[in-house]
Amino acid sequence: MSEDNGGAAPRSSRGGRIRAWLRRELSGDDLQSQITLAIAIAAMVPMIVAVCVVVTYQGIQQRSAAANEVETSVRLGATALDEYLARHALALESLGRELQALERTSGDPARALLDVHAVYASFKTMALISPRGEVVAATERVEGKVHPAPERMGQAVWGREYFRHAMSEPGVQISGIFVDPSIDAEPVVALSRVVTIGDQATYVIKGSLQTASLVQRVQGQVVTPTICMAIVDGLQRVIGSSEHERWPPLSQAPASWFADVDEQPRVRRAIAGGWTVVGGLVHDTGGWRNTQTTQLIALSTLLMGLLVAYMVGRWIAGRVNGPVTALIRELRELDLESLSEAELSDPELDWPTEIRVLRRKFLALLVKMIHARDSQQELLAQSEELRFALHDEVMSRQAIIQEKTVALERANQTLERLARIDGLTGLCNRRVFDEELTRTWRAAIRDQQPLSVVLIDVDHFKAYNDQYGHLIGDDCLRAVGRVLEDAARRPGDLAARFGGEEFALLLPRTDLAGAIRIGQVVVDQVRELKIEHVKAPLGCVTISAGVAQATTDAQATPDKLLSAADAQLYVAKESGRNRCMG
Repeated sequence: MSEDNGGAAPRSSRGGRIRAWLRRELSGDDLQSQITLAIAIAAMVPMIVAVCVVVTYQGIQQRSAAANEVETSVRLGATALDEYLARHALALESLGRELQALERTSGDPARALLDVHAVYASFKTMALISPRGEVVAATERVEGKVHPAPERMGQAVWGREYFRHAMSEPGVQISGIFVDPSIDAEPVVALSRVVTIGDQATYVIKGSLQTASLVQRVQGQVVTPTICMAIVDGLQRVIGSSEHERWPPLSQAPASWFADVDEQPRVRRAIAGGWTVVGGLVHDTGGWRNTQTTQLIALSTLLMGLLVAYMVGRWIAGRVNGPVTALIRELRELDLESLSEAELSDPELDWPTEIRVLRRKFLALLVKMIHARDSQQELLAQSEELRFALHDEVMSRQAIIQEKTVALERANQTLERLARIDGLTGLCNRRVFDEELTRTWRAAIRDQQPLSVVLIDVDHFKAYNDQYGHLIGDDCLRAVGRVLEDAARRPGDLAARFGGEEFALLLPRTDLAGAIRIGQVVVDQVRELKIEHVKAPLGCVTISAGVAQATTDAQATPDKLLSAADAQLYVAKESGRNRCMG
């Protein structure tokens, strides 16, 4: 018993001494303790920062690598799926063109369907559907071979999404995922397009793709096996995924796939038909174990560094305690704002060599600070002067730039006006006439409204120029241009100089009879100007006009409309000039 008590007392005494020592060292009552703690903390902070940076950088690198892998896989998968769908959409386009050709040659549409399905064997089924929604021809792939499916003839599919979209929208349509019990219990998606022959919907072509083949195309582009890929339609239903047991086809996609923030790297990329390819990590691959090892090494390093820093700090604090206190007191007595170089001195002190060197360095630094303070004041004064000068220069430059900008805008406006207006007559030039003809022709065809063109030529104008000179000839053209400008008085009408002595009138919503009346009025008004022309049969300047109205047949074009008007102008000249023919 006595031995046990004797052993307990020394242990208690040692524990009390240790607690007293810790309180003294951590209290910071004396400079030595403060310097010790300061050195220890100053040494530990960079180590802590370095460790945190390493751990953080490792995590960022792991997450960045994972995100890059997911991004690459999704990008490649989306591209592969887009190309896969585009290739099969091209099959429907090719079959549609072949059906249009067969309609003219009375060919067999069912045979054409079978031939295309044999080339694109990845289609599970293909079908030709009438506009009433009844299957008129069908094929099916069984054990890798394509066969006709006569049992599906007459099947009604008018309620199917792919049929309604194909009948209401142009081009190839991509449906959502669905199950067709009449074919197979496996989910499929359908590509469909309408075939029009003679402006009438004749067939709807449908081809179905198994979702497994779509997922295989996307998953085949995965960089690492730790990435899960899924295809989602526009209603956020899963078309297929690489983890079909967790996210089976026709199931609703998790909302987290489309959230802006997710706990794991996840990437989305939209493709054709409103679909989305989604990729994300399945699970972490050893990153947590690597992080634990790194943290354990970091903690051990911090503890060792703390012990070494404390020991070194304790020794240094004992060496510099007294001299540093005196040095700090001396520095505190200095007024840096009014201090001059003459006030500094370097007396002989009984200090360690390092402290005396430190004091001299401080004094040298103070001298530099004094010089820097004086230089700063001078620079501040100079910078203020430069600031005012720079402000004045900038304002002057801005005024010049603004003036140049205004001049440039005016020049651009002038150039734009000159590019659209004939400089001699003031009418629109040929370029503007061609643009307006194309636009109004399309509007007339679309709205089923009449459109007429009047081409006008000055009779015997070369003889007029030879007799009176080109300046007088220009005056003659201006006078004719004014008559045409008066004739184009309705909104939408356009008078233009067509080239040389030729002019044109564009008359939207005007039939042939109305255009001929306007053309004859122009012919009469020019003749009534009584511009002298001694080499003309009537002794004055006359014009000839040809009129044509746009047709609505499929081969009609603006160029053909101009050619028709030009032909009528030729008839007017051959009939004796000074008249309007249409």
